Parts: sequence; C-alpha cells; structure tokens
Amino acid sequence: MYNYAMLIGRLCQDVEVKNTMDGKKVSKLTLAVTRPFKNNLTDQYESDFIDVSIWDALCDIAATYLKKGSRLAVKGRLVTKKITLESGAIINNLELIGEKVIFISSEPKEKNQEA
Repeated sequence: MYNYAMLIGRLCQDVEVKNTMDGKKVSKLTLAVTRPFKNNLTDQYESDFIDVSIWDALCDIAATYLKKGSRLAVKGRLVTKKITLESGAIINNLELIGEKVIFISSEPKEKNQEA
C-alpha cells in the first residue's frame, strides 16, 4: 500500500500560521486545482478546491514566499476525516497532508505587508 498524491494549483488565500496546543506550527491552505478538461455543458474549465495542511518549518517558508494566487505543487499523503453535521449527517472530508511544497510562482512579501 502506498499513499502518495501530488497536486499543482493556485493558493486560494494568504498563508496563515497557527500554533497547536503542543506548540507545533500548522497552516491550513486551500488549493484550487483546475481540471484538465472542459465541462461539456459550459465549455469552461472547472476547478476542485482541495484542503491542504502543512506543518512546522514549511509554514514559515510558505508564509514568507506565498500569497493568494501563487502557483505551487504540493506532495504529500491523503487523509479522510468524518465530520458530523448538526443535522446528524456524516460527511467525509478529504485533505492532503503536505510533506513537500514546490513554489512555481512566488516572491517574497513586502516588509510592510502582513504575513
């Protein structure tokens, strides 16, 4: 068995670094990944919005060089989490745990710009 995924897309929001209760850094990202084919009805390319988590040193690097709209590749493993809604319905949430981030388009944020 092997759990490996690589996604290439655009960042949907600026990177925000948070600390967990045990002191680890985490950033929750959303990556817009355009499908390689057009929708037959609309003749438009559609995108999937994939949740991505990155941890520790990757958070600081991403927060320094990436911003909303940046193109990047993320390599990692997929995990599913069951979420129970208030109505009692259970949904599965798919998330990529990023182990490596490759910047396709990036530039350091300006010093006066918030991280």
